[in-house]
Amino acid sequence: MRFRITKNSEGSVYSIVVSGELDDDGGWDILQIAQTMLNMPHCRELIIDVRSAMIDDELSVFNTDTLTSVFEENLLRKDSALVVRFRDESEICLCSDQLPLEEPLAFVNVSINEAKFFGRAMKWVEQEARFMVH
Repeated sequence: MRFRITKNSEGSVYSIVVSGELDDDGGWDILQIAQTMLNMPHCRELIIDVRSAMIDDELSVFNTDTLTSVFEENLLRKDSALVVRFRDESEICLCSDQLPLEEPLAFVNVSINEAKFFGRAMKWVEQEARFMVH
């Protein structure tokens, strides 16, 4: 088995092109490499191309159950996609369609009057909480 790793000019789409004879052990090796690549911060799409590989009949790695269990955590962390392309021009595509969460802002722009009003209210709540504890 041989494989070649490529990426597009933006560095967001990576490809693993596999050739030669692919057995179960080689399939697991490819999945391990693919998992590491999909975890890279700039990788938004990973394509595993096995169209030019001679796939062993016993190969059980590239089915949806296995791919989901291996890549589920990486797909949930960021907006990304995994595509596996087969010789018969079929493909399996797993994508998260999840945009990264925005970090909440620590401060909000408010007028001085609102800040004073809420500041007094917060001081009152703090004092009441202290009285309740004692």
